[in-house]
Amino acid sequence: MKAHSKSEWRTKWTHTLRDYRRILAMIHRRRPGMLAAALMQALLRGALPFIALVYGARILNQLIAGAPEAQIFSTARTMILLSFAANVLVHALARVGDALALDTCNQTDIALAQKCLTMDYQQLETPSIMEMLWHAMDTAGNHGGIHVFCQNFAAAAAGCFSLLYALIALGFLFVPAQGAADTPVVRALNSPLAALGLVAVVLACSLLCVPLLRRINALNLEQEEQSRPISLREGALHRMRRIQCGSMDVRAYGFADLGLKRLKAFGEAYMGVLSAFMPRMGRCWRLIILTAQLSSLFAYLFVGAKALCGLCSVGDVTLYVGAITSLNAALQYAAQMHLQRVYLNEYDAFISLPSEKYNGTLPVEKRTDGDYAFEFRHVSFRYPGQTAYSLRDVSFQIRTGAKLAIVGPNGAGKTTFIKLLCRLYDPDEGQILLNGIDIKKYDYAEYLSLLSVVFQDFKLFSMSLGQNVAASAHVDEDRARDCLQKAGFGERLASLEKGLDTGLYTDAEDGVSISGGEAQKIAIARALYKDAPLVILDEPTAALDPFSEYEVYSSFDKLVQGKTAVYISHRMSSCRFCDEIAVFDGGRIVQHGAHEALLADEGGLYRRLWDAQAQYYKEKKGHAAAP
Repeated sequence: MKAHSKSEWRTKWTHTLRDYRRILAMIHRRRPGMLAAALMQALLRGALPFIALVYGARILNQLIAGAPEAQIFSTARTMILLSFAANVLVHALARVGDALALDTCNQTDIALAQKCLTMDYQQLETPSIMEMLWHAMDTAGNHGGIHVFCQNFAAAAAGCFSLLYALIALGFLFVPAQGAADTPVVRALNSPLAALGLVAVVLACSLLCVPLLRRINALNLEQEEQSRPISLREGALHRMRRIQCGSMDVRAYGFADLGLKRLKAFGEAYMGVLSAFMPRMGRCWRLIILTAQLSSLFAYLFVGAKALCGLCSVGDVTLYVGAITSLNAALQYAAQMHLQRVYLNEYDAFISLPSEKYNGTLPVEKRTDGDYAFEFRHVSFRYPGQTAYSLRDVSFQIRTGAKLAIVGPNGAGKTTFIKLLCRLYDPDEGQILLNGIDIKKYDYAEYLSLLSVVFQDFKLFSMSLGQNVAASAHVDEDRARDCLQKAGFGERLASLEKGLDTGLYTDAEDGVSISGGEAQKIAIARALYKDAPLVILDEPTAALDPFSEYEVYSSFDKLVQGKTAVYISHRMSSCRFCDEIAVFDGGRIVQHGAHEALLADEGGLYRRLWDAQAQYYKEKKGHAAAP
């Protein structure tokens, strides 16, 4: 059992030291000078109290001894100059450290954002990884992240330096005073063993604090574990409130009362967790304070008795007691740094997540004829955490230059088909091929350069109109205007005073509000601007009015400019503009062919979908007038 305990202890400390090395290496990579500045500041900050203690004791001894005023003033002047210089340096290093800390915090946020933007899309939709992301964000935000760790690191280093200074100062207690009276009490107090006994008692008091500090850390972590879900839900509600405080639905349906009630409930739940832990942590801190006071009491009694026996000066009492009381500081800071280490491990665990997706290195062949053939070969796929397949044994070829429409009821697998084609996910079974080669083998960035996509849930950003179209800080203005014109945004563009430099949405500087239909036109223009050989439009006219929809369809060939195009739409009218149609149902392709051929199959799903929509339109000449 004893050997097992030693092994566990050794393993624990190995892991702890490894964590510290990893965190310090991470900080050094982000801001190389930060740790050096923190250590320099700690060295000086640890020395500051001892400048006052050493020179204060010397001045007191000189006053008691009746030393000349010039000597006393000289000692005081030296103390003031040293203290002033040390304080100036400490504050200068503190300003440098604060600037480096702010920069490090900014880099920490950037690293977190970069990880989210570059990690596998499939990972970001995995619940366990999303939980890791929230923990990492909480660590970097609520618990201060690297900035607080560096503060605690500097404080712990300062405590270690103070400990070193204290041990040097206490070393004089072990030197017997000469010419002391030869009595049992004086001999006992003058013995180095007595000084060793005092130091042992003080260190024992400090070591008694270790389990208490560990208990506090454990309570902090347990409290965090219980309160984190409440904090995340409350934070999400706060964000929703900030975004939707001006929402018309809030006014129309009276969501304000419900939102305030939920906020109050979250606050009460959070305070309930805190109230369960605060008394227990308070008891631990009171015991730590009591232990520190006992340590100071032993110091005063021992050093005071030595002074009364003439074994040290009265000024030395303040020096030795101050040195002894400083021994406890390093332990508390080290405990706080340990707690921060646990939090930063969560941040580092997310940042260090490996990619699950195989990243190929094969370059994509650059072709001027746009001859890129895509093929699904027995592809099956289900989303993470789901048991049902979204696609099942799908085999299909997208011919070069073809205009393909994908239709089917909701949940048939249409958008999943596109996500796999864009390699946002990899198939669970089967292969997707580009010119006969598995797309996994291609360089991912080069493969994506072949695709221009307007997703059903596309996003525009609070940037300029031109940057939203170009997806870049550099905008080819003539090309951007041409794409916006083709997408039907030309009239609105002409009305904008700043043109392509106009900020989108009201949270951008001088930003303008845009409708859902206008946003969709901008998204289509972005796909055209990319000028990729394969254009994918997922519900491209869902937010457009009938006139804008007709404008998009009537200029469809001009929009795609002879490229391969894939259309997903619930509006059957889009199918008439396409060369071929794939009908999805239950994750499979149940029909495939041209519009007229599929329409002629009266028992087929395509005909049923067509007829279901046709009843909402006025028929003029049979099926030709259908949507």
